[in-house]
Amino acid sequence: MFPKPPRLAMAAQRGSAIMIALFVIVIMGLLAAAMGRFLLDSSEKNTLEVRSVRALMAAQSGLEIGLYRLYPNDHWDAQQCAALTAIPFAVPGLVDCNVVLTCKPVVVSAAGGTQTGYSFQSTGACGHSDVKSPNPDFAVSRTLVAEAFDGVMP
Repeated sequence: MFPKPPRLAMAAQRGSAIMIALFVIVIMGLLAAAMGRFLLDSSEKNTLEVRSVRALMAAQSGLEIGLYRLYPNDHWDAQQCAALTAIPFAVPGLVDCNVVLTCKPVVVSAAGGTQTGYSFQSTGACGHSDVKSPNPDFAVSRTLVAEAFDGVMP
């Protein structure tokens, strides 16, 4: 019925499936490597965002602690300004965070008189940046500033 195809035509087609399979394997490997890198970048960004929020909350907590120490129980205690320094945290949400709080007197002239207030600078930092380690950690810091006055004009 049908004539047999020549052997030369069959010999030329051998091995083409191997080349297609290798091409598909290489493409799938590159795709898997790219997806792995995307996942790693995404997890690093998530870690950085969480630590940024924790550093901001630590700085805010530092300001609140400083204001409470300056105004304990609704009375002015100006001597506490010099005593404010680093504040370590032991609460579970801020375990790896610390705050450096500075307090400086500020003199302001208003309505013909002068008033002394205090300027707070609170820097919250979370994480450790050990550059000598094989995998340095993300260290994040946030700084907040607030000023407080006693409201009494001399």
